[in-house]
Amino acid sequence: MVMPVIKPGTPFIPMEPVFHPEAFDDENYGFQIKWDGTRIIAHLDGPVELFNRKMKKRTAQYPEVADALKEALRGTSAVLDGEIVTLSGDKPNFHQLMRRDRATDARTINHLATRIPVTYVVFDILYLKDKCLADLPFWQRDGILRSTLKSSDPVVVTDTFKGRGKALFAIVREKGLEGIVAKRLESTYQIGKKSAKWLKIKNRQRTTALVGGFVAEGKQVRSLFLGQLVEGDLIYIGRASSGLDEETGRALYDFLSRRAENTCPFVNPPAVERRENLVWVLPSASVEVEFYDYTEKGYLRHPVIKRVELGL
Repeated sequence: MVMPVIKPGTPFIPMEPVFHPEAFDDENYGFQIKWDGTRIIAHLDGPVELFNRKMKKRTAQYPEVADALKEALRGTSAVLDGEIVTLSGDKPNFHQLMRRDRATDARTINHLATRIPVTYVVFDILYLKDKCLADLPFWQRDGILRSTLKSSDPVVVTDTFKGRGKALFAIVREKGLEGIVAKRLESTYQIGKKSAKWLKIKNRQRTTALVGGFVAEGKQVRSLFLGQLVEGDLIYIGRASSGLDEETGRALYDFLSRRAENTCPFVNPPAVERRENLVWVLPSASVEVEFYDYTEKGYLRHPVIKRVELGL
């Protein structure tokens, strides 16, 4: 089967890793940090165009990245694969990033660019100077990337660690990052494919969220609707029920029932099934949640409630 040729200006669905349960060491693999952001393919051929994993243009949303790439490669034709992230402290903040990603008005984009800086973390190069590189092995593409593009804010070339997955994962876990990706050094780039030649090993992360609503069964909470404050707005990030024991569920019901509200506190109201008896509440209780990562909609993936704190 002939693989499609990558060239600047023609968007495509990127290659994806498959899940692997634990970190490992293997000299046949290169290991990279998995960043919690939005996948962006950068096309350079005179002008710079940015596309997300669904082949939608994102050039307007990240003008500083486009400008930096144009300056760095100075007219060189190229296609780069990477992740755009925004950092809060030393950790990616996915919901801040989504404010940038969903903006469409030019004035809003310029305003957010000053308030929410982003970094484009580049981890692969697929085209350079009139040549498609997708059929080259990863180790060779990785070397070409490093000799072609130098890290200079807001564009950074990620590090690749040959053979040392366990040590890198230990660092990722200590810093509370999303995980790592193991790439077989001989792997070619397969457009639109999920391939076992790339493996993602995820760290379960923790975050604190506010309760904006609940679903009860009798006088016990069964499910919590969670959100996080982003510049004063409560952003819905998903619902969680796993981890609630009966005693905590009853205590939450008593506390939250006294703080019921008529209106939804989330600026992005969640979809609710008609049969569910959902009660909106004043966001005064918080929970610590363990989860894998965020979905493309910004919701927690596989959340487990670890701790509940009732406010005033």
